[in-house]
Amino acid sequence: MRIIDTGITKEILSGDNHPQLKIGDKCYTVDDRQITFEKIQEVQQDIKLKENERTNKIFELALGKEATKEIEEMELSVSNFIYLTYCIMGAITGEDPQELQKMAKEQSRKN
Repeated sequence: MRIIDTGITKEILSGDNHPQLKIGDKCYTVDDRQITFEKIQEVQQDIKLKENERTNKIFELALGKEATKEIEEMELSVSNFIYLTYCIMGAITGEDPQELQKMAKEQSRKN
């Protein structure tokens, strides 16, 4: 399993099975199956949902309802919360969250 440490170091740690996100002292297993990725893509394209509803559904698909609730209760800063979304997608796709964030910033500048 891959473990992505969402702390200040922002390191991706290696392991076996499914990837995990390390937030503080706790690890959360990420559902990186293809079916989950497809459901996340559907949620991202659902224009009927508000942005916070989309994010919540993506977290629930990737991490589960219990983990999503625990993360909400952490009251993360805006920058840490945004970075966490990139960590989740990086865990699912196998890409570096920092690179995903960098690509998103570059694309938003072009638009």
